[in-house]
Amino acid sequence: MPKLVIIYGTSMHNTERMAVAIEEGAKTEGIETVLKNVNEANKNELADADAVAIGSPNYNHAMMPTVKKFLKDLSDIDLSGKVGLSFGSYGWSFEATDDINKILTSYNMEMVKDLLVKRMPGDEELELCRRVGSLLACKIKK
Repeated sequence: MPKLVIIYGTSMHNTERMAVAIEEGAKTEGIETVLKNVNEANKNELADADAVAIGSPNYNHAMMPTVKKFLKDLSDIDLSGKVGLSFGSYGWSFEATDDINKILTSYNMEMVKDLLVKRMPGDEELELCRRVGSLLACKIKK
């Protein structure tokens, strides 16, 4: 069964809300999902994933330090050919998602368009996250 692993960092729970909605959308397509806060995540869970979504809010014009450390620790796992998604909430700029995308691309992942939500996601933004989760699931089911 295709598998999507969603790892996120959060400070105000905005990116967490996005992660939950992405998972909800993916589950509607009948795939296996793993959803973890970066502080509880194990990099080995990504080894058998077909897709990986990494999220972080913008934190002082960068991704959260815990997310950055997690991403750097992935260098010894073969992620090539897997589908990747960078997502997160932001206030003024989106360096976090840009940097996540660059790191995952450097691991030879096939990235989909970044998912960004300004501040706290409302109903419309959460529905967008669900649609992205569904599309991501459909992409790895093929």
